[in-house]
Amino acid sequence: MFRIKSLFEIDFFSILLMLGLIGLGLASITGATFADSSPKWINHLESIVIAIPVFIFVMLVDYRWMIKWAPLIYIAGIAGLLLCFVPGLAPEVKGAHSWVRLAGRQIQPSEFAKLTTILMLARWLGMRPGQWNRLTDVLQPLAIGVIPAVLILKQPDLGTATVFGPVTLVMMFVAGMPVTHLLLILSPALCLLGAIHTIEALLLWISCMFGLILLVVWRRVNWTVWLPFLALAFIAFFGIYQYGEKIWEKAPNHAKERINVYLDPEYDLRGVGYNIYQAKIALGSGGFHGKGLGKGAQAQYEFLPEFEHDFAFPNLGEQLGFIGGAVMLGLFLLLILRGVDTAIGSVNMEGSLIATGVVALFFTHIFINVGMVTGLLPVTGLPLTFISFGGTFMLTSMSGVALLVAVRMQSRQVQDPEARFTGRPQMALPSANQPQEDF
Repeated sequence: MFRIKSLFEIDFFSILLMLGLIGLGLASITGATFADSSPKWINHLESIVIAIPVFIFVMLVDYRWMIKWAPLIYIAGIAGLLLCFVPGLAPEVKGAHSWVRLAGRQIQPSEFAKLTTILMLARWLGMRPGQWNRLTDVLQPLAIGVIPAVLILKQPDLGTATVFGPVTLVMMFVAGMPVTHLLLILSPALCLLGAIHTIEALLLWISCMFGLILLVVWRRVNWTVWLPFLALAFIAFFGIYQYGEKIWEKAPNHAKERINVYLDPEYDLRGVGYNIYQAKIALGSGGFHGKGLGKGAQAQYEFLPEFEHDFAFPNLGEQLGFIGGAVMLGLFLLLILRGVDTAIGSVNMEGSLIATGVVALFFTHIFINVGMVTGLLPVTGLPLTFISFGGTFMLTSMSGVALLVAVRMQSRQVQDPEARFTGRPQMALPSANQPQEDF
């Protein structure tokens, strides 16, 4: 269960990157809440301290043991999501039943579901390398990611549910899924062009679909795979084209308002557009050097809402300026590149897929959150990894890095360079001399 021979096998570089990001987040939250009667930085520090033993445990555990028990771990994650629907156990917070109260603390099961889904996908895809000829080969791993996403969407928590799509697709692609299959899965998303109602949008959709059909024919994809996805793409497009206005009228008001704000940054600045407007003010007022820790007026005087959660980046940018934001993004980039290197150097497909899933998870959070607070993406309500306040979120984020460290440690124990993966094709078809060890 535990496999470590020397402290030199530990990936201290990834740990230092994680600690640097945690330090930036703690500093920005401390600067904004230090003068409060009940400063949140103390609670944030407690969450970090609580997460440290879990981080060490996950780092030292043989990840292949977790792969072996992945089905039970995944079921436990789904059970945790179902607890959110038990009356009296999951109080409504900000319009969603996403937190479960246990032992006097609020726990967010959807955060644990991210890692349990990654482990289950790594096991499932690792057991079926290169098998993509049937529709079930595509639908089964998709279902592993869709099930928790649907349960989270019912809470409702659109931001967290969105994460499961990119993570699932990236892991399937790295496991050897052909590009044609990936394009087929994404093809129904082109239905959004049907809402534009212009000849240019129609011609663009026709061109994309015609090109995809040619690609499918050229690659000789099994008809049982491409027919359902193309049929869904056609139905979705013409459904949006014909009934788009009625669908828009029945859509939730908060979703429509967020899209309006995204399309028009000046829309309702004292209402739904207030958050993103104040976020831009905070980022801009920080300038190059920042105002200094504890001197961010936007957060301290509560002009910037949710500065410790979804809008943690503007809070950091106001206090530490462009330099602080650049350092944060640089640390994120190094951590992601380190994770990619860990995935490439893994000794087996399961380890590579775990590292891939964690990297995709981190990247999705960073991309959506930073894009959201800068106005490049619609507001979805997704925290920033290691920077935002949240006990369960910090625990799962640190556990993700622990998984990266565990995969890298055990890859270092393999001396034969021929046993390592060198690219996606090899990951799809493992080498014959790859060592087969028992769990």
